[in-house]
Amino acid sequence: MTEALLSHQCPQCGAPVELDETDRIFACPFCQVRLFIHSDGPFSYCMKPRIESPDTLVYVPYWRFRGNAFVLDPQALRHKIIDSSLLAVDMPALPPSLGLRTQAMKLSFVEPTTLGLFLAPAFGNGDFKARLLKAVPGLATASGPSLTACVGDVMSLIHLPVFQGKNLVDGLTGKLLGPACIDETRLEKACSHLRFSSTLCPQCGWDLVGERSSLVQTCPHCDTAWEPGPEGGSRVTPHFLQTPEQPALYLPFWNLRFRAKGFRLETWADLIRLTNLPRALLPWMESTAFSFRVPAFKIRPELFLNLSAQVSLYQPDAPVLETLPKTPLHPVTLPQKEAFQAVPVVLGRLAPARKNLFPKIRGGSLHPLEANIEYLPFVDAGHEFIQPEMNMAIQKNALFWSATL
Repeated sequence: MTEALLSHQCPQCGAPVELDETDRIFACPFCQVRLFIHSDGPFSYCMKPRIESPDTLVYVPYWRFRGNAFVLDPQALRHKIIDSSLLAVDMPALPPSLGLRTQAMKLSFVEPTTLGLFLAPAFGNGDFKARLLKAVPGLATASGPSLTACVGDVMSLIHLPVFQGKNLVDGLTGKLLGPACIDETRLEKACSHLRFSSTLCPQCGWDLVGERSSLVQTCPHCDTAWEPGPEGGSRVTPHFLQTPEQPALYLPFWNLRFRAKGFRLETWADLIRLTNLPRALLPWMESTAFSFRVPAFKIRPELFLNLSAQVSLYQPDAPVLETLPKTPLHPVTLPQKEAFQAVPVVLGRLAPARKNLFPKIRGGSLHPLEANIEYLPFVDAGHEFIQPEMNMAIQKNALFWSATL
């Protein structure tokens, strides 16, 4: 999938800077400033109109999702990599989707200074994901129980410009869309939850390092890790699985703790009873807590589920280190909120006989409690990386090309 390109003025020197939609660090090539990019909620973008008109400029919202979609039922598991948008208001005159426009055109952040009026979305991103799963060919399931998830690195609002006078006109092409149909009493001026903040370490003032797309940046001076927050860098405490071998790379996984409602799932013993895993119930399992692990990086959907199942069943004991390792850390690109979306499907993936699982969890739910980042060491083995403690391998090409998903 192609990255959407953004254009934004540098907050420090005013130079025009282009960045990718997944960038979480704003890096200006002119003044060399590096800033955290943070938004309280989904990032909000707009397309600039390409025609001029004396009529009212209105920006219409579309939800956009890019990532992996999963549908699991008792008979089959279906998954797809998708990059789709959907009109977020009920207006038949408008295009139901933005199509390839999100990939072919430059976007801009919505800011308080953006000219025009904005229409608020009529439904949230949760409803959008549910509608998306029904609309994407090959994912719809027959009537009956199913577990679904949309797990992506991009969830945003993109606004299409239209001009409304007596008629409604597409602000990009000039195409007549129909008679005026937007209730102007619902329109609002632009507002923004966008924040730019310093990437200097809040603890020691040193420059944080990390790839532009990574949600976690590290300080090589005081051995701390930080993620974008509303007031700048927010401290995170990474955990590292130890190995006697010399690792070539650390891959990040989310350790997700949750509360089950409607069924019992707190310990290893609960998991075995719920999923009918072919394992003997031992006394220690009754008191040992269970948590899910999912990759915190982009990867193909089938690998995402396989890695989640393998690491979840291993339950690595990863302590906090006093000093960060010098071995490269793979960038964290999957937000924890998106990672929690995957938990129901991972639960279904763990069950050898899913038809026995669905009656046990019908009407139940899993509620997020806590998330931590765990880095697992992988050693170089030619064409693949191997995790020695789990005897788990991942092809280098799969990891390399996942950056383009």
